[in-house]
Amino acid sequence: MSLPKVNTNVVQELQEAKSTINRLQEYQSKNWAIGLNGDTFQPDNFLTYFDNRDLAFNYYVQNKGVSIGNSTAYTNNINEVKKYALAIVESEVSATNKTISELENYKNNFWAIGLNGDSLQPDNFNNFFADRNIQFKPFVRNKGVEIGQESAYDENINALREYIGQLEDVRSTIGVVA
Repeated sequence: MSLPKVNTNVVQELQEAKSTINRLQEYQSKNWAIGLNGDTFQPDNFLTYFDNRDLAFNYYVQNKGVSIGNSTAYTNNINEVKKYALAIVESEVSATNKTISELENYKNNFWAIGLNGDSLQPDNFNNFFADRNIQFKPFVRNKGVEIGQESAYDENINALREYIGQLEDVRSTIGVVA
């Protein structure tokens, strides 16, 4: 039995990817070992990062008469993290655009958001926003329940557009795969 993978906020995960790329570039500039500590030959944080995300990893160790891999491992690993991060951005932008379209449809039909208009139970918008740590504003006018303001539709849509902007900023800092 393997340990469960823990989900994290998308923006945090993308920041971690960028940090990993920067650290790999630093190790490359110093010709340091990756995958195993060059002195102790114990697994390092790079290997842990890649393993936790099921990413392909290339070792590079040149020390104490041990030669594992070659220096292309740095570039290969950097490209693997870039592909991973860019796939996250693409998926997240697509999901967010879909949610914007759903919110626009709900607005056009004056449907409740935040709570299901019939059952008054939480809807999927709550989870979508919570998973991304984005403030969500509900709007319900049904069965004598009045929650929020009609402006909640546009405020939520604008919050999601800002979120897409953050994702695009991260994409531009990660760059393209070499």
